Amino acid sequence: MITKNKWVLHLIIVATLIFLGACENSSKDSSIQVAPPKVKPTATMQSGMKQSKPETTIKPEIKQLNNKSKILEKRTPIIFSTPDRYDDFPKNIQDAFKQIVDTEFSELSEKAGISVAVYTDGILWTYSSGKASESVEMTENTPLMISSTSKTFLSALILTQIEKGLYKLSDPIESVLYDHPDFSSFDTTKINTQVTVDNLLNMSSGMANYSKNMQGMSDLIKMPVLKQIDLIDLIQSPYDKPGSFEYNDTNVVLLGMIAELHSGQRLSELYRKTFYEPLSITAITLPEEGIEWHSGIAKDPATNFSLPAMGMPYTDISRWASSFGNMIDAAPFEFGYYIGAMGRTRYACCGIISTPQNIARWAYHLYSPNGLAISESVRIQLKNSTSPTRIPPWSSSKMPGQIPAEYGYLVSMKKFQTPNTKTPIITAYGHPGGGSGYSGTMHYSPELDLSISIITNSQMKVLGTCSTAAPGDCITMEIFKSYMEQQLSE
Repeated sequence: MITKNKWVLHLIIVATLIFLGACENSSKDSSIQVAPPKVKPTATMQSGMKQSKPETTIKPEIKQLNNKSKILEKRTPIIFSTPDRYDDFPKNIQDAFKQIVDTEFSELSEKAGISVAVYTDGILWTYSSGKASESVEMTENTPLMISSTSKTFLSALILTQIEKGLYKLSDPIESVLYDHPDFSSFDTTKINTQVTVDNLLNMSSGMANYSKNMQGMSDLIKMPVLKQIDLIDLIQSPYDKPGSFEYNDTNVVLLGMIAELHSGQRLSELYRKTFYEPLSITAITLPEEGIEWHSGIAKDPATNFSLPAMGMPYTDISRWASSFGNMIDAAPFEFGYYIGAMGRTRYACCGIISTPQNIARWAYHLYSPNGLAISESVRIQLKNSTSPTRIPPWSSSKMPGQIPAEYGYLVSMKKFQTPNTKTPIITAYGHPGGGSGYSGTMHYSPELDLSISIITNSQMKVLGTCSTAAPGDCITMEIFKSYMEQQLSE
């Protein structure tokens, strides 16, 4: 029997694990300067207090966003399967792809399973190796956490809403969230209401990262009801002047709130209707489609969560057992608790669960001129948003001869190079994701019109065999190179 004090410790541990991995946040060197808060002329505020506003008429669908979530009825598992309507790559290309993955994966000392998909215009290759758990092999249909790769859905949604005229890039928070039921509770010493949608999209808002409040994260996990504002309320520091890039998820939570407010729908509904269903993507969006928090969640194995069962997270488990292994087998809680905790802390930023074949197709439809996810004008805007002044924390820019990745509207642009040369060979757009026992990369090459998704159920925070990047990027580079050589030879 686990005592109350021990459970507090375990809650803190889980909260800490949630934000470890490939998408760690960068820290600022400059001192924090507090700018004077500004509000609409119709609003009133006392310095250092939370903002108030006059009574307004709130649309029923907006008011509904603030209501307690309905208790989920008995879950019908989400079924993940490989579609058979896609053509195959030539066998020699498939063999080359498989050898690349096997060579890289075999060199890893701490690993569980890996799943890979390569896609171009109706042609799909999928492959898996290793284990999803101690008793189940990894398959191409094993769902996995895509973590911060989820952000690519949000920027596509925000830019599409802007294209529809719902609001503008230049609109400040005080305008786009003024009618939100929780706007009046914003602490305007920590939330700069003059920050624009553009600032949020390129992570230059100057606001502090809520996820650094680890004790607050632990307390939040135990709350019976969770709202988006609860994440924002975790911010501990005053905001800095906007303009400087800092990768942090406070921006993404606020963007999620904007998208929901101006549609009257939850993100899970928006993603499903806007992207999942039209593009035949199978995915689970946390927290709404996760596991509702309940009194017995610590012992909930989540056996009815998905078919096949989700790949278990493998990571450092030295706090419970040996140095590396299946977190769920080692920890004093079941998988339902893990998914519940993830859902409560990963709103908008990194809570999508899917498979590489779905994510590779998503990358193609998002970034390719042949894609169907967004309009061409939005696609150009998304690609042109990256800047060399915004270098994400996972970039390999500190390695000799490497070109830093550039960040934009929740998208990263990377130049892949062959080893021992400074000549870039491939441009790739996408976003990595990782932490809490999972790791993944998603890339699309405009030169090759080819997309790649790689997801593992271990964090793979090591240097790959290419000696210049993590294993996922080494695999991506070699697949791009192999495909390019094959195209040139034809």
